[in-house]
Amino acid sequence: MEHTSKLIRRPWVASALLVALASQISINLFTQEFNISVAVILLPVLLFLTPDIPLFPTAALAAPGVFLLRCLIQGVTTFSLQGCIPAHAPEIFFYLTYGLLFDLYARRCSFHPFRAKLCLPLVGIDVCANFVELLIRLGWGVFSPSLLLQLLAVGIGRSLFALLIIRTLDNYGFQVLRRDDAERYQRLLLMTATLKSEVAWMDKGTALIENTMNAAYRLYSQLRAGGADEETAGTALTIAKDIHEVKKEYFLIMRGISEALERASTIPGMELEELFSILTHSVERTAQACGKEVVCTTSLSDNFYTTQHHYLMSIFRNLLNNALEAAGTGHTAHLTLTQRREGDDFLFTVEDDCGGIPPQRMAQIFTPGFSSKINYTTGEINRGLGLTIVKDLVEEELHGTIQVSSQNGGTLFTIRIPMRELEGTQHAVLSD
Repeated sequence: MEHTSKLIRRPWVASALLVALASQISINLFTQEFNISVAVILLPVLLFLTPDIPLFPTAALAAPGVFLLRCLIQGVTTFSLQGCIPAHAPEIFFYLTYGLLFDLYARRCSFHPFRAKLCLPLVGIDVCANFVELLIRLGWGVFSPSLLLQLLAVGIGRSLFALLIIRTLDNYGFQVLRRDDAERYQRLLLMTATLKSEVAWMDKGTALIENTMNAAYRLYSQLRAGGADEETAGTALTIAKDIHEVKKEYFLIMRGISEALERASTIPGMELEELFSILTHSVERTAQACGKEVVCTTSLSDNFYTTQHHYLMSIFRNLLNNALEAAGTGHTAHLTLTQRREGDDFLFTVEDDCGGIPPQRMAQIFTPGFSSKINYTTGEINRGLGLTIVKDLVEEELHGTIQVSSQNGGTLFTIRIPMRELEGTQHAVLSD
């Protein structure tokens, strides 16, 4: 009894029961006993909602459940179980075939992030499963061209229905059960993006540490060769050794942060549309926290999937937040983030009307340590690395270019990044 209780509590068991119940909503097609139901579309929907669901065991458990429920309904409505096995048993093979093929497909393709083209193979899986069932029912008569076309139509219809349900769930965020969960997810993603950009900047600093250590050792060698006293030469050697120890600790810290970020990463990438949405919400929260009004507009022509989402998020968040910080109180900041394709590049622009950049400062804005942001209450000056990191991420990590212009109280950043750097192995812009 205890073992049975544990079995029922397993989510995939409940899913199998749900599929079996949904199968009772059906219509007859081809023969009186051949039932077309929407139950099977629950498998891709369940995979989207619960990525670790065991698909074949779920379908294998649902298959006899469908058979038993149909027999029960027949017994209740006709007071007879005569003909139950030939009428309903072949449907078991439909669910077994569908479950097996879909399980094999799902092992190769993830439904997260979801893309419409993921549902295309479902048509073939549906047709194959129906073909197996009809082969048992009709024998060689299943090879009729008109019958095969009808199976294809059924497969297309059910797959489109599955696509509609999953797309609706995806668009409205039902996979995140509570609003505060979604906000925590977005904040974690933004924090991870910030840390990844900081690690990239730290990695650039390793060259400086290495050069400084080598310079200290060369100084020691020159002092020894020049006949300097042992204490002075020894001091130079001590400095070189100390820098070497600092370098080792620096590397350990970088490795620890990088490993922690890899473990904490929840998704390998995301679509640009979702990234823009998270940035918009982030800017709006920041504006609300500092008592400013903001209108953030985004526009994209290509909704592509990228594994460089952390770098892009850090780049655009820095630029948008810089503009918001420059906006005066009582002024509604208008921020615009756009994307389009030009040749083999993706072109991004970040535009604002928050006061512009004085001409005398234009040449310095990407210089490390330069900042015009001062806290007049504490006297603290911003560390001045935001735009430096942006430039480094664009040029060094993504092999792109960044340009800035400012006039009439507005600033425009133009970023050009090769498509191959952002699309990775996908090489296909998503247009669905």
